[in-house]
Amino acid sequence: MSTSEELLEEAVKASDVEVEASRLVRIIAALVLIVLSATFLVGVFDIRSPKGFDPAGPRFFPLLVTSAWLVLSIAYLIEGLRSPRTTRSTDRSWFEPVALSALLVLYALLVVPLGYLIATALLFFAAARVLGSRQLVRDIVVAVVLTVVVYVAFTQFLDISLPGGVLGL
Repeated sequence: MSTSEELLEEAVKASDVEVEASRLVRIIAALVLIVLSATFLVGVFDIRSPKGFDPAGPRFFPLLVTSAWLVLSIAYLIEGLRSPRTTRSTDRSWFEPVALSALLVLYALLVVPLGYLIATALLFFAAARVLGSRQLVRDIVVAVVLTVVVYVAFTQFLDISLPGGVLGL
């Protein structure tokens, strides 16, 4: 066997190891997402409301979002388990889900002290950056506008109070 064939064979073996490691990281990230979403879903039931699960009540949207998060996390796990072991994946395939999970945990810790507006705008901006956006001004504008629109919709139209934080709103 020639030296170039040996090098090619070693490269293929190394590639398979990288793919398997990437697959394992995706599976672990999916499990972390499932645990986080299930934890937040349980927390939704601590929201007290005389309206129960009425769409106008404060539990409805958190229940909807956390349920969707759980379903998508399970789908991500299934995709990770079913993915072929020999398909080459990107080097950063593990980064996005892990970073987004960390951002969501950080958001949950900061939303009350900072307030909904600041914490959510920071979350949207950071999530855009993690997902690969490099348009700084656009990311800031979209994060702020989207946060304000959701804040107004919840506080004015749904009569749901969101944490005011340092702004005292």
